[in-house]
Amino acid sequence: MIESAKIVKMAAARWTGALGVVGSSSSSRWWLLLVGLTAGVLCVPFIRTVAIGDEGVLLTGAERMLRGSRLYADFFEFLPPGGFVLTEAWFAITGISVGSARSLAILTIVGIACFTYLACWRASKNAPLSALLATGWVVMSQGVWTQVSHHWLTTLFSMVAAWATLVNLEGAQRYLRWSLIAGAATGMAVMVTPHRGALIMLAIVIAFLILRRQRAELISFVIGCSLAPVSLLAYVVWHHALAAAFDDVILFAATRYAPVQSVPFGSGVGNPFLTYFFPITASLTFLVCARDWRICFRDRLLLPCAAFALAGFVGCFPRPDISHIAFAAPLVCPLLACCMTRLTQWWRPMWWRYRYLVAVVAGVMIGLCVSSGFYFFELSQEALRQKIVPTPRGGVAFMGAGAPALLARIAATPSADAYFFYPYLSMLSFLTAREQVSKYDLFMPGYTLPSQYQDACISVMRHASWVVIDRRLTDPNVLKQGFPAMRDAEPPEKKLFEQALDGGFELVAQEGTFELRRRRESISDTVCAGIAK
Repeated sequence: MIESAKIVKMAAARWTGALGVVGSSSSSRWWLLLVGLTAGVLCVPFIRTVAIGDEGVLLTGAERMLRGSRLYADFFEFLPPGGFVLTEAWFAITGISVGSARSLAILTIVGIACFTYLACWRASKNAPLSALLATGWVVMSQGVWTQVSHHWLTTLFSMVAAWATLVNLEGAQRYLRWSLIAGAATGMAVMVTPHRGALIMLAIVIAFLILRRQRAELISFVIGCSLAPVSLLAYVVWHHALAAAFDDVILFAATRYAPVQSVPFGSGVGNPFLTYFFPITASLTFLVCARDWRICFRDRLLLPCAAFALAGFVGCFPRPDISHIAFAAPLVCPLLACCMTRLTQWWRPMWWRYRYLVAVVAGVMIGLCVSSGFYFFELSQEALRQKIVPTPRGGVAFMGAGAPALLARIAATPSADAYFFYPYLSMLSFLTAREQVSKYDLFMPGYTLPSQYQDACISVMRHASWVVIDRRLTDPNVLKQGFPAMRDAEPPEKKLFEQALDGGFELVAQEGTFELRRRRESISDTVCAGIAK
């Protein structure tokens, strides 16, 4: 048994040590600089591009907090406070504008690319390959999603944790600072997107336990994990919002969010190559492990990389569309780099024997990479062709019809007029600098409670001067297409709520799928009484 253990350790050391011939620490820094600059340049075409979607949640939430509103207590959100506090802090430093928001988004993407490179280099010691994977991810993921997103923030903290963990596990000398850094980043990921952060935490703990690291390292990691949650919990308690936060973030998210999110793997709009990211990596991992599966379970690089990849894959759910695959893809890159390096090292002496297979595989990979490049080029050209529309928050380019004309009409109304944006137009609220009169900014069948529809109805009837409606997002067919797991796209509370809006506000203009409605005289909130029944 002792001799076999020595053989396993020697083989594992040979795998990880003999592969460190490509790239050095000094050259790695230059590659890191190149990755960061390239990632920033690739994001530039989308610096003004705006889509009506998730970005407005963090931006309007942070703006409300700067104005004195209390998260959860004064307005509803189901996300943890991490993303809101970070965005609020950024706005407090740089000001509230589209330029400020986009600079935060680009810095986040550049950070993800850099830490992806660092994690890949730790896993493979191959700087060119690591740079290629990090840059390739930027090409495949950016476009409409070059925006401030809780998913990007989570990915950034996850990659910091992955990199710090690999540094800790690889080093012969065991420094507690690396496990502490990994824990702090993991804790922050949990406080931005809970289930993804929890999966990263589980992956690191499993790697520590299986590789039998010192107890002090695990304790240091756990202490690091507690820093962000304890600090943000204190923030919520300080603002007297603990009960509301528990209802919104824990109860509501657990009972209402997941059931309507399920979609087929790889569905949606985006770079189609991302769909193959996980299967290709899984296949290469199988080939590596097939050589000697016993060593794989003690490999100090392969094991944690596989744990990160698995955490990324599971983290795509419950909505594993192309966008969420793009969010999780950086966590797969270290495992992909590790496997590619090892397979090429093993097969280099005998590649001529399998030259036809190598040619086919290389041709497929090159074809996928080229198609991804063309897809990104066309998307960037489309973004650059869009007309810049002035808004109170700065010039933006909409990739869609109707919104520019609607913005001009809203700008012509008195600044004191109150607005209600329905059903999911928080980004319009941010761009027009018109605060939502309701504490809710997202309305979706099966997701929004009947009581929330009724509460919003009362707020609108009492305070709103204008209502903006996107009829595309209220269409049952569109809702079922985007959310196939949705049981009823026209529940009674939605019908009654929309009837109240149509009856209380007259149609003034229709721009594309958007309607601008003005308050009628003598409307009353009594029409809201039966919505929650």
